[in-house]
Order: sequence, then structure tokens, then C-alpha cells
Amino acid sequence: MKKIYQTIWNHEVKQYDQISRILLAHTQIKPGWKSLLPPLLLLDYFRYKRRLYLTQKNLLLTKQLAFNAARGIHNGKDKAWEMRSIEIETKELLDKEKKGYYGPKVRRKQLYEIEILIDHYLGLLRSTPSKFNEMVKQAYPTKTIYLSFLNKLNRAEKEVMQAAISTMRKGSKKDRNKWFDKVAQTISKIRIKEASHLFSKK
Repeated sequence: MKKIYQTIWNHEVKQYDQISRILLAHTQIKPGWKSLLPPLLLLDYFRYKRRLYLTQKNLLLTKQLAFNAARGIHNGKDKAWEMRSIEIETKELLDKEKKGYYGPKVRRKQLYEIEILIDHYLGLLRSTPSKFNEMVKQAYPTKTIYLSFLNKLNRAEKEVMQAAISTMRKGSKKDRNKWFDKVAQTISKIRIKEASHLFSKK
């Protein structure tokens, strides 16, 4: 059972690492004259790695909450209790928030996204294959069904992003729109590409 959990979560981490690297590609180190000053090059490297880590962590937050809940439900815990636990955890995050990155509106939209993800992860956990690709194809028998799920998830994620755009205080609204549009487009592109690959094999 532990191997199944690792297979699913390793896939999520790998996918969101790829997405984060695409999103931050413009900030990657370009040595140039800094190659003459190794300390500056090293500082740029650590800044990039820090941004990469934080971006991946933020993108995986709802996935981690949903996956942990799905594991609990799969092991016999009550779904209502798992959702209540998430509500408590996200409320604690909200209470600690001082910089305006995370607000009540974002949290409400996020909880709906988490419900969608819990059902998705449960579908994968209840499948019998051990490989991720085969889990997906058993949980979603056709590409149309899988794309329908992805569209539903994309819409829920965009609602979270729209809430963040309207409530966050960091940067201008134009910059926030530009960033979240890029995030949404990148995620959608990666998912569609993966779906095409998954269902291209007979």
C-alpha cells in the first residue's frame, strides 16, 4: 500500500517540479560576467533554488492536503472528518497570515478544489495497477472522461487564482493577473500533454 501512495505522490511532485521550472525559467542563472565573481554566482543560484522550492510548495499545498485526506479515507477514516480537519488546518493558516497572501475568499475556493482532488486521489487509490499511468486509465476509462475531470479541476483552480488576484496585496493587479495566467496556462498545457500521452497507447 505504501508503494501506491509513493507512486501517486511522486508523480505529483515530479509534475509540479516541471511546472515550477517552466514558470521560473526566466530567472535561471545566466553567468555572464558573474562567472568572474563566484560568490555572486552562488548567491544567484541559492536565490533561484529558494524561489523554485517556494513555488513548488505553494502549487502543491492543496494537493498535499487532499492527498493526505484521501489516504485517511482510503484507510477507513470518515470523509466528513477529513474535510473538517482540512478546514481547521486552513483556518489556522489564515489566522497566521499577516502579509495578505492568503484570505478567506481564497480559502473558500480552495476547499472546493480540495474536494475535487480528494475524489480524484481516491479513484487512483482504489485502482488495482501499481503504475501511475495504469491507475489513471482504470480510474478514467476514456480520454474524454479524464479530460472532463481535468477541465473541472482547472476551473476550480482558476477560481482560487481569481480570488488570490482580488485579495492579495503584493504587487500590482496587472502583475498578479499576468503571473496567475501564466500558472494556469502552464499547468493546463502540461496536463493536456500528459493526457494525450496516457491515452495514445492502446
